[in-house]
Amino acid sequence: MKPQTFIIAILLVSVAAISCKPKASCVSSGGGKGGTATISVSPTHSGSYVDSCVVYIKYGTLDEPADGIYDDSMRCVMVDTIPVATFTGLQPGLYYFYGNGYHLKYQAYVKGAANYTICSAHNQSIYLPTYPYNP
Repeated sequence: MKPQTFIIAILLVSVAAISCKPKASCVSSGGGKGGTATISVSPTHSGSYVDSCVVYIKYGTLDEPADGIYDDSMRCVMVDTIPVATFTGLQPGLYYFYGNGYHLKYQAYVKGAANYTICSAHNQSIYLPTYPYNP
């Protein structure tokens, strides 16, 4: 085998090996204030939006906090007929959302939870599914 062919073969094998390495997972921990990501949360129930709701956020986890203490909260405001709680200045990481409120259409108190992983710092929107409960 000629030296030039051997060198080209080594380069091709190297490029193939580098491009085949597994991709790292998005984010396995972290989260919290200090970044540039924004997440907008819209609570829903039975196919429609919940009129009045407070959304709570816990940083750095995908699970409900054992002590029931959240890092921040926000009351939803109407944006083009959609209730939205917008959390800004977030870092990529893990987040747990809990919301409770009153659904005027169904005359019911509702609550629900969702978790979300922010992989990159940009604007993101999620729906927070809720179900009725007796306070």
